[in-house]
Amino acid sequence: MWRVHERASTALLIDGRDYYRAFYEAAAAAKRSILLLGWQFDSDFTLLRGSDLPSDVAPEDVTFLRFLDGLCRSRPDLEVRILAWDHSFVFALERELLQKLVFDVATNERFHFRTDDTVPMGGSHHQKVVIIDGRIAFLGSQDLCQERWDDSAHVGDNPLRVARDTPYKPYHEVQACVTGLPVRSLVELFVERWNEATGEALDPGALIAPRGAFADEIDVPVTLGMPLATIAFSRILPEMEGREPAHEIRHLFTNAIGDAERFIYIETQYLTSCAVRDALIARMKDRDRPRLDVVVMLPRKPEKLKEELTIGPPQATLLAELADEARAHGHAFGVYNVASPSSAKDEGEQYVYIHAKLMIVDDRFMTVGSANFTNRSMTIDSELNISWEGDERALRSAIRRARVRLLLEHTAGALPLRALVPGPGLVTRLDALARNGASRLRLHPLEREEPSAIANAVQDFVCDVIDPEPTSRSSAA
Repeated sequence: MWRVHERASTALLIDGRDYYRAFYEAAAAAKRSILLLGWQFDSDFTLLRGSDLPSDVAPEDVTFLRFLDGLCRSRPDLEVRILAWDHSFVFALERELLQKLVFDVATNERFHFRTDDTVPMGGSHHQKVVIIDGRIAFLGSQDLCQERWDDSAHVGDNPLRVARDTPYKPYHEVQACVTGLPVRSLVELFVERWNEATGEALDPGALIAPRGAFADEIDVPVTLGMPLATIAFSRILPEMEGREPAHEIRHLFTNAIGDAERFIYIETQYLTSCAVRDALIARMKDRDRPRLDVVVMLPRKPEKLKEELTIGPPQATLLAELADEARAHGHAFGVYNVASPSSAKDEGEQYVYIHAKLMIVDDRFMTVGSANFTNRSMTIDSELNISWEGDERALRSAIRRARVRLLLEHTAGALPLRALVPGPGLVTRLDALARNGASRLRLHPLEREEPSAIANAVQDFVCDVIDPEPTSRSSAA
């Protein structure tokens, strides 16, 4: 763990609609600072849509850059600082054209946009953090950019789910909200990264608004509240000259898997991590421990062609290996996709893109953050997660409520609540539901894929950029 805070006030925001609405309300109340770390930002995406848009507000006034710049211009004590990953050439076609110019030229002098390239070759800054006035913060899976907004219905033909007038696929996210003293740790993280990237030393105290009427309670709309509890922040920081690496999230994942007694629930964009694989296999091989149900929610396939060619085959191999180990040692391993309900039946099935990065173990541990279950997230990217752990009744009830809420979303409520009780039979029930096609849940293919000649060539060229594998299994432990 990097930082641990007791009696923290936290909440969950599930899917982009809830997060963007909470971000908008928190930012609209900002007095001193709005600090943002991210993998990707776009200037022109819309924060509030449909019924969330106040009747007296024009849609263009709630586009990201115009909204934040307007706050700066109207509040002389407010400054906005955005630190974006200085992305590699591999992602150039997926980024806003001339972005730095767009963010710099038309904005207030107290609006600062910088890029950060302080990662090894092939790595990225993947932390996704928003800090407002040093009192409330958001972190998790969601970027502030185009093609991320969606609501939890994830219907296939939602007219509000458009980017620059073009429809895009349903997207699923999970974000955490935290307020009070723990946010000061995130201010320190921001100040340290800003200094490393720009050479400018910021005064953390100057970024924190006077407490005044501010309370530690969360005062923005959330999906699910959490009880006051001990939380921990964990990081991945790749090794760079003059900076010690941090592997806290890797240890967080593997320790939680090793401690699992009954079940593990995972949502992730990719599953290729050697460290996670080895931890799962080690737990499965422990004959003195109870039978596990392991539930994994994944996208049907990687989002872009480069990921499909490079990550697809090793992910398929890893999933098949885990399924074999589970069968051999008497555990249940279920991997699922989520189909989107759509009125366009003749166009084939559309799938929800799982972009959340979350793990729940035995309803006593939960982590939410930016880290995928991949090799790159465990080694060469910067990442940040928040976690909750404990046997307190209120905390376990809240974690169980979060897991059930997610499963109800993915199954469209096709199972009664009692069927979502964890333990022996959970994977069996979900498998049956996925097979009968009566819900949105679908079985993810678990066959090993032999890469084509083209895939092998692409892997040889860009694998170190997309998902570099550790040099040995011991290095991933």
